[in-house]
Amino acid sequence: MSVLLCPAALLPLRQQSNLVLIDARTGPAARQQFEIQHLEGARFVDLETELAHKKSDPADGGRHPLPDVAAFCQLLGRLGIGPDTQVVVYDDKQGANAAARFWWMLSALGHPQVQVLDGGYQAAVEAGFPLRAGAEADAGAAPYPASEWLWPTVGIETVERAVQDPGVLVIDVRDADRFAGKVEPIDLVAGHIPGAVNVPFSENLDAAGFFHSP
Repeated sequence: MSVLLCPAALLPLRQQSNLVLIDARTGPAARQQFEIQHLEGARFVDLETELAHKKSDPADGGRHPLPDVAAFCQLLGRLGIGPDTQVVVYDDKQGANAAARFWWMLSALGHPQVQVLDGGYQAAVEAGFPLRAGAEADAGAAPYPASEWLWPTVGIETVERAVQDPGVLVIDVRDADRFAGKVEPIDLVAGHIPGAVNVPFSENLDAAGFFHSP
Protein backbone atom coordinates (compact mmCIF):
# COMPACT_ATOMS: atom_id res chain seq x y z
CA MET A 1 0.00 0.00 0.00
CA SER A 2 1.34 3.42 -0.97
CA VAL A 3 1.98 5.84 1.89
CA LEU A 4 0.16 8.56 -0.07
CA LEU A 5 -3.40 8.52 -1.44
CA CYS A 6 -4.51 10.97 -4.11
CA PRO A 7 -7.85 12.74 -3.53
CA ALA A 8 -9.46 11.17 -6.60
CA ALA A 9 -8.71 7.69 -5.21
CA LEU A 10 -10.37 8.58 -1.91
CA LEU A 11 -13.80 9.08 -3.49
CA PRO A 12 -14.47 5.41 -4.36
CA LEU A 13 -13.22 4.29 -0.92
CA ARG A 14 -16.22 5.94 0.74
CA GLN A 15 -18.24 2.74 0.40
CA GLN A 16 -15.71 0.51 2.17
CA SER A 17 -17.02 -0.61 5.53
CA ASN A 18 -13.53 -0.92 7.02
CA LEU A 19 -12.43 2.63 6.11
CA VAL A 20 -11.81 5.18 8.87
CA LEU A 21 -11.11 8.74 7.73
CA ILE A 22 -9.19 10.91 10.19
CA ASP A 23 -9.19 14.72 10.34
CA ALA A 24 -5.92 15.92 11.90
CA ARG A 25 -6.18 19.63 11.22
CA THR A 26 -4.34 21.76 13.75
CA GLY A 27 -4.60 25.16 15.41
CA PRO A 28 -6.57 26.72 18.27
CA ALA A 29 -9.86 26.50 16.35
CA ALA A 30 -9.30 23.13 14.66
CA ARG A 31 -12.09 21.27 16.47
CA GLN A 32 -14.48 24.15 15.84
CA GLN A 33 -13.53 24.17 12.16
CA PHE A 34 -14.15 20.43 12.04
CA GLU A 35 -17.66 20.89 13.45
CA ILE A 36 -18.35 23.65 10.91
CA GLN A 37 -17.19 21.53 7.97
CA HIS A 38 -15.21 18.34 7.42
CA LEU A 39 -14.94 15.49 4.94
CA GLU A 40 -17.99 13.28 5.25
CA GLY A 41 -17.43 10.41 7.65
CA ALA A 42 -14.22 11.79 9.14
CA ARG A 43 -13.41 11.67 12.85
CA PHE A 44 -11.34 14.38 14.51
CA VAL A 45 -8.05 13.92 16.40
CA ASP A 46 -6.39 16.68 18.41
CA LEU A 47 -2.62 17.03 18.07
CA GLU A 48 -2.31 18.91 21.34
CA THR A 49 -4.29 16.59 23.61
CA GLU A 50 -4.51 13.20 21.86
CA LEU A 51 -1.44 12.78 19.65
CA ALA A 52 0.92 14.13 22.32
CA HIS A 53 1.36 14.03 26.09
CA LYS A 54 2.39 17.58 26.85
CA LYS A 55 4.12 18.38 30.12
CA SER A 56 3.85 21.67 32.01
CA ASP A 57 7.49 22.39 31.15
CA PRO A 58 8.35 21.98 27.43
CA ALA A 59 11.92 21.22 28.49
CA ASP A 60 10.56 17.90 29.76
CA GLY A 61 10.16 15.96 26.53
CA GLY A 62 9.65 18.81 24.08
CA ARG A 63 6.48 20.49 22.86
CA HIS A 64 4.74 17.37 21.55
CA PRO A 65 6.22 14.24 23.15
CA LEU A 66 4.56 10.98 22.17
CA PRO A 67 1.66 9.84 24.34
CA ASP A 68 1.73 6.61 26.28
CA VAL A 69 1.09 3.67 23.95
CA ALA A 70 -1.88 2.50 26.02
CA ALA A 71 -3.49 5.95 25.79
CA PHE A 72 -2.99 6.03 22.03
CA CYS A 73 -4.50 2.54 21.69
CA GLN A 74 -7.54 3.72 23.68
CA LEU A 75 -7.86 6.66 21.26
CA LEU A 76 -7.69 4.33 18.26
CA GLY A 77 -10.52 2.26 19.72
CA ARG A 78 -12.68 5.36 20.16
CA LEU A 79 -11.95 6.23 16.53
CA GLY A 80 -13.00 2.76 15.41
CA ILE A 81 -9.53 1.69 14.29
CA GLY A 82 -8.60 -1.97 14.67
CA PRO A 83 -5.98 -4.23 13.10
CA ASP A 84 -8.06 -4.73 9.92
CA THR A 85 -9.07 -1.08 9.44
CA GLN A 86 -7.97 0.91 6.41
CA VAL A 87 -7.08 4.40 7.63
CA VAL A 88 -6.73 7.60 5.61
CA VAL A 89 -5.63 10.74 7.45
CA TYR A 90 -5.62 14.35 6.28
CA ASP A 91 -4.69 17.76 7.69
CA ASP A 92 -4.73 21.36 6.48
CA LYS A 93 -0.99 21.44 5.69
CA GLN A 94 -1.33 19.33 2.51
CA GLY A 95 -0.77 16.19 4.57
CA ALA A 96 2.75 17.17 5.64
CA ASN A 97 2.10 18.00 9.29
CA ALA A 98 -0.16 16.27 11.84
CA ALA A 99 -1.39 13.79 9.23
CA ALA A 100 2.18 12.61 8.74
CA ARG A 101 2.56 12.34 12.52
CA PHE A 102 -0.58 10.21 12.83
CA TRP A 103 0.69 8.01 9.96
CA TRP A 104 4.00 7.53 11.79
CA MET A 105 2.34 6.73 15.12
CA LEU A 106 -0.03 4.16 13.64
CA SER A 107 2.73 2.64 11.51
CA ALA A 108 4.97 2.47 14.58
CA LEU A 109 2.37 0.23 16.23
CA GLY A 110 2.68 -2.14 13.28
CA HIS A 111 -0.52 -1.11 11.48
CA PRO A 112 0.12 -1.48 7.72
CA GLN A 113 -3.09 -0.03 6.26
CA VAL A 114 -2.66 3.70 6.83
CA GLN A 115 -2.24 6.42 4.20
CA VAL A 116 -1.82 10.20 4.17
CA LEU A 117 -4.14 12.10 1.85
CA ASP A 118 -1.87 13.85 -0.65
CA GLY A 119 -2.73 17.54 -0.82
CA GLY A 120 -4.68 17.36 2.42
CA TYR A 121 -8.12 18.75 3.20
CA GLN A 122 -7.92 21.45 0.54
CA ALA A 123 -7.25 18.97 -2.26
CA ALA A 124 -10.13 16.71 -1.18
CA VAL A 125 -12.54 19.65 -1.22
CA GLU A 126 -11.35 20.65 -4.69
CA ALA A 127 -11.79 17.04 -5.86
CA GLY A 128 -15.45 17.19 -4.85
CA PHE A 129 -15.36 14.93 -1.79
CA PRO A 130 -18.67 15.32 0.10
CA LEU A 131 -18.64 17.55 3.16
CA ARG A 132 -20.74 17.67 6.29
CA ALA A 133 -21.00 19.65 9.52
CA GLY A 134 -21.37 18.71 13.17
CA ALA A 135 -19.56 16.49 15.63
CA GLU A 136 -18.98 12.79 15.04
CA ALA A 137 -19.79 10.20 17.70
CA ASP A 138 -17.03 7.97 19.02
CA ALA A 139 -16.99 4.47 17.59
CA GLY A 140 -16.59 2.99 21.06
CA ALA A 141 -14.55 0.01 19.90
CA ALA A 142 -12.04 -1.91 21.99
CA PRO A 143 -8.52 -0.45 22.37
CA TYR A 144 -6.10 -1.25 19.58
CA PRO A 145 -4.17 -4.44 20.50
CA ALA A 146 -0.62 -3.12 20.82
CA SER A 147 1.74 -2.53 23.72
CA GLU A 148 4.81 -0.74 22.35
CA TRP A 149 6.21 1.45 19.60
CA LEU A 150 7.89 -0.88 17.12
CA TRP A 151 9.78 1.92 15.39
CA PRO A 152 12.69 3.55 17.24
CA THR A 153 12.58 6.84 19.12
CA VAL A 154 15.34 8.75 20.89
CA GLY A 155 15.55 11.23 23.76
CA ILE A 156 17.40 14.53 23.99
CA GLU A 157 20.45 12.82 25.51
CA THR A 158 20.87 10.79 22.32
CA VAL A 159 20.57 13.97 20.24
CA GLU A 160 23.23 15.66 22.36
CA ARG A 161 25.62 12.81 21.55
CA ALA A 162 24.56 12.62 17.92
CA VAL A 163 25.44 16.22 17.06
CA GLN A 164 29.01 15.50 18.19
CA ASP A 165 29.27 12.44 15.93
CA PRO A 166 30.19 13.15 12.28
CA GLY A 167 28.63 9.83 11.33
CA VAL A 168 25.16 10.87 12.51
CA LEU A 169 22.83 13.37 10.82
CA VAL A 170 20.35 15.41 12.88
CA ILE A 171 17.62 16.99 10.73
CA ASP A 172 15.46 19.99 11.65
CA VAL A 173 12.29 20.10 9.52
CA ARG A 174 11.04 23.55 10.56
CA ASP A 175 11.02 26.36 8.00
CA ALA A 176 14.29 28.04 7.09
CA ASP A 177 13.64 31.34 8.89
CA ARG A 178 12.94 29.59 12.19
CA PHE A 179 15.99 27.37 11.73
CA ALA A 180 18.11 30.50 11.14
CA GLY A 181 16.61 32.23 14.15
CA LYS A 182 15.18 35.09 12.10
CA VAL A 183 11.67 34.51 13.47
CA GLU A 184 10.34 32.45 16.38
CA PRO A 185 6.59 32.45 16.99
CA ILE A 186 6.54 29.60 19.51
CA ASP A 187 9.76 28.81 21.35
CA LEU A 188 11.42 31.00 23.96
CA VAL A 189 14.79 30.78 22.23
CA ALA A 190 15.23 31.19 18.46
CA GLY A 191 17.62 29.15 16.33
CA HIS A 192 18.39 25.45 16.15
CA ILE A 193 20.34 22.61 17.74
CA PRO A 194 24.04 23.12 16.93
CA GLY A 195 25.14 20.70 14.23
CA ALA A 196 21.65 20.05 12.84
CA VAL A 197 20.86 20.57 9.17
CA ASN A 198 17.66 22.10 7.84
CA VAL A 199 15.28 20.18 5.55
CA PRO A 200 12.01 22.15 5.79
CA PHE A 201 8.97 19.87 5.57
CA SER A 202 7.29 22.38 3.25
CA GLU A 203 9.94 21.68 0.63
CA ASN A 204 8.61 18.13 0.35
CA LEU A 205 5.67 19.69 -1.52
CA ASP A 206 5.44 21.04 -5.06
CA ALA A 207 3.93 24.40 -6.02
CA ALA A 208 0.44 22.89 -6.11
CA GLY A 209 0.73 21.52 -2.56
CA PHE A 210 1.25 17.85 -3.41
CA PHE A 211 4.18 15.69 -2.35
CA HIS A 212 7.10 15.50 -4.76
CA SER A 213 7.75 12.12 -6.36
CA PRO A 214 10.36 9.98 -4.57
